[in-house]
Amino acid sequence: MQKSIKISAPVRLILAACLLFSLLTPAFVQADDVKTVRVGYYENEIFQEGAQEGAVKTGYAYEYYRKLAEYTGWKYEYVYGSFSDLYQMLLDGEIDLLAGLARKEDRVGLIGYPDAAMGHESYNLVKHEQDTEINADPVTLTGKKIGVMESAIVDTLNEFLDSHDVKAEVITFPDYDSLFAAFNAGELDVFAGEGDSGFSVENAVILYSFGTSDYYLTVNKQRPDLLEQLNTAQTLLATEEPNYLNSLSTKYYSGSLASRAHSAAETEWLQSHSELRVGYLENYLPYSDTDENGQATGIVTDVTEQLLKSLNIDTLSVSYHGYENYDDMIADLVSGKVDTAFPVGGGLYYSEESGIYQTNPVVSAATEIVFRGEFKVDDMSHFAVNENNRMQYYYVRTHFPDAEITFYPSANDCLDAVAAGKEDATTLNGLRANDMLKNTRYESLSLLQLSQSDDRCYGVAMGSEGLLKLLNRGINVLGVDYGQNQAYRYADGLYSYTFFDLVRQHLGIFILGILAVAAAIISLLIRDNRRSRTQIREKETARTELEENNRKLEESRQALLENNEIIASAGFGVWHIILEDGKAPRMRGNTKMIELLGITGQDMTEEEVYDFWFSRIDEDAISSVQKSVSEMLEGKLSENTYLWEHPERGMIYVRCGGTAEALDEHTHHLSGYHSDVTELVRAEQEKQKALSDALIAAEHANHA
Repeated sequence: MQKSIKISAPVRLILAACLLFSLLTPAFVQADDVKTVRVGYYENEIFQEGAQEGAVKTGYAYEYYRKLAEYTGWKYEYVYGSFSDLYQMLLDGEIDLLAGLARKEDRVGLIGYPDAAMGHESYNLVKHEQDTEINADPVTLTGKKIGVMESAIVDTLNEFLDSHDVKAEVITFPDYDSLFAAFNAGELDVFAGEGDSGFSVENAVILYSFGTSDYYLTVNKQRPDLLEQLNTAQTLLATEEPNYLNSLSTKYYSGSLASRAHSAAETEWLQSHSELRVGYLENYLPYSDTDENGQATGIVTDVTEQLLKSLNIDTLSVSYHGYENYDDMIADLVSGKVDTAFPVGGGLYYSEESGIYQTNPVVSAATEIVFRGEFKVDDMSHFAVNENNRMQYYYVRTHFPDAEITFYPSANDCLDAVAAGKEDATTLNGLRANDMLKNTRYESLSLLQLSQSDDRCYGVAMGSEGLLKLLNRGINVLGVDYGQNQAYRYADGLYSYTFFDLVRQHLGIFILGILAVAAAIISLLIRDNRRSRTQIREKETARTELEENNRKLEESRQALLENNEIIASAGFGVWHIILEDGKAPRMRGNTKMIELLGITGQDMTEEEVYDFWFSRIDEDAISSVQKSVSEMLEGKLSENTYLWEHPERGMIYVRCGGTAEALDEHTHHLSGYHSDVTELVRAEQEKQKALSDALIAAEHANHA
């Protein structure tokens, strides 16, 4: 008699999940199981390019093929031709895959469609910008020549024209290159194309969309095995990287015709304006400021000029108008004294209250809270806010609604108030915070990154629909990283060194300066000494002068020995490196230097000392050290902190600095200092970890 085994519901659920996972997970592809798949590859702007043997391949579809291969293990064999030729080859079984086909019922029995599309597109009608006869009314297409690529879009276009009883001449083209060439040459009145096409079209305006469609990576009907693998790969891709198709579309189609062509409202705004007046906030680098020549500087100028260039707008001159106060800038924007303002922020609610629209973010950065002492969320109840930057007020009011706010004339005054203990905290935009706090006067302050980011946008007055759309279009074309990348060009303007800062932060360079002065004195005295000896041979009466020079030389040598002892007592070793063409580098050092290298008592040549030091530099730091050497050879003072393997203590942090002088055209003498800063570096690392732990604790407390 057989016994039945009862399985509990939880166990059945686990077993079912394991079975499903085993079905969805493709087996590891062995080298001898790799399938060669024939891909029909036609030239299509941005979608897939490089349709010839040996050409570099790029594009949306090409990258999609490579991503699928990560799941299927397919090896591709590319077959080149026109779209129509390759489609026929797919029907005849001569290729296995063909991308970019819409799903049509009459094709389902002829080719294999996977369950998921590889993309989505809209079909647009596009006219010449200067053509005033054709407008949004389909009737104005009557009698016009409409170009379209020979594909599924032809049927959709004809259906649209029939539905509006429009009689137009539809001309088909084998590829987009010939279609766009005919349009640019004026041989066509209108062309129909996908929304993500048209990169090379000149002076075009989108009329409207006349249809949409998903498009697929289709499969040879005789290869159900490939279709099954494709479905599995697409399912796994959607599960593991759900935003993959969106990111791929953004990567390749941010500059498409749909992104760059002007709408009617944008065209109207451009036709009625010859100048773009940009208001900007002063004293707000890297975003915006006025330089010593009275000119606008910062991200505002870079983004504005590149934005217009990306949209091929050359009819607008740009003027910049600086404001010390954010509220004054917004008031002039609303009253029409400027067309747009940058940066604006604070979110949709405050922009509505101000009577403006915000564009898409130009830069989105984290906000840092600045405080003194130990961070405790409950203690952050009094905030210092810059009275000239309303965006900071909006942020604090939104995210710390119960905080008491005190206004100060500038961001530096806010930091001074926190440093002096008058206020608990202030905030700084993430692109400004680290560089502003480099100033030594703020060394008592700490930073903690908040979880809420803060967008910086252009602002336009309500009602300026055309300009708003233009700016948003340009921002999309530039991409999300452009403004952020430009920000680092202006970091130096956020802090200034006093002489005290210079001494404290570059103590090593000052030591090098002392050494250089001492070396110069010795060099001069040696020269005088030689000259004196020559004079002695010529005149006996010069002996007194020679003795005096010798005395001065001895005093200078004694002073140099005393300086060397002072430097050694401070933990600094002094080194010298000789670089001579055709010879191995040589290195020597004082007693402290030999001690820091851990080779005291070892009988090593100068070449061996150099090899010992250089061979123990951490691999990741070699390029940085070599860069410092190059700067020294250029006559600069250079300082560097890097990891070095001590023979007894293991990996330590050392700080070296130095300079160089050319002894002749083949020989350079480098000299400088060397110190162990391991404790300083690790103390800073522990401080940063403590700050991070505090933030985590604060967030746990908020959720408790």
